[in-house]
Amino acid sequence: MKNKRILVCEIDHGHRVENGKATHIPTHFEQNAIVELQNTDADGNACVYHIGEDAEFIVPADALSEIDLLKTGKGHCKKICNLCHVLKPIDDFEVNQTDAQGGKTRRPSCIDCRDNIDKRPMSNAAKRIAEKHRPKTGSLWRCPICLKRSIVGVTAKVVLDHNHAKGTPRDYICDSCNTGLGRFQNGKNILNNAIKYVKFHEEKER
Repeated sequence: MKNKRILVCEIDHGHRVENGKATHIPTHFEQNAIVELQNTDADGNACVYHIGEDAEFIVPADALSEIDLLKTGKGHCKKICNLCHVLKPIDDFEVNQTDAQGGKTRRPSCIDCRDNIDKRPMSNAAKRIAEKHRPKTGSLWRCPICLKRSIVGVTAKVVLDHNHAKGTPRDYICDSCNTGLGRFQNGKNILNNAIKYVKFHEEKER
């Protein structure tokens, strides 16, 4: 029967659905993954859409449990990672900011996913070489991405961008563009998708 709901899968494996059929060998994934229930059968099995894996799996229906999505995240003991979509303890998310009242805001991605995104950090030697070319505080400077003119350290924070796959420095960019690249996971495909999206709607509005 059809009954789509967001649930938690309490086991760490299921049979992936490919071409409409379940594979014989189970695929492993993280326990407590957030899934969407597609349907159940008379044998006690459930077909679920695993959000983090972007795939459907067959799992035992009794391995699924209810979740109140509004009782996750800030102010609660557990949080759903925005990448792997697994329900994890709040301490599995690094603190990003602390407000004036001492309240902590955690990063939207868990530590494991952030490690996978960051991959290779820059070496200290590479940082030292790059520091010689850092724009001087108080100087006029233009970000190579957004092309915005600013005063270094006064109207813009300048940060050193690097290739997350190789760990090599690229160039100094403004903090806003650095955050933007991070949001797009430094990936060409995602950036190209964003460009296509904007162009599509620009043409649609003409």
